[in-house]
Amino acid sequence: MRIIIDVKPQHRNLFIEMAKAVKAKVEIVPEEKKRTKEEFLDNLENSLREAELHSQGKIELKTARELFDEL
Repeated sequence: MRIIIDVKPQHRNLFIEMAKAVKAKVEIVPEEKKRTKEEFLDNLENSLREAELHSQGKIELKTARELFDEL
């Protein structure tokens, strides 16, 4: 069974010790970096540029199947 618990950094050690007490495996996963508005807009701009180049026949984009296969 897997249980995921989000805790504040100051409580991390408490939860690790409790898990050790019941012989549970502990895996600490760092939080994902949140994108800034600027990063989001840059990515959106790049995506729109690629879509335009594709519609002009200048580049070939991956198919949905190719994207799915990468997962």
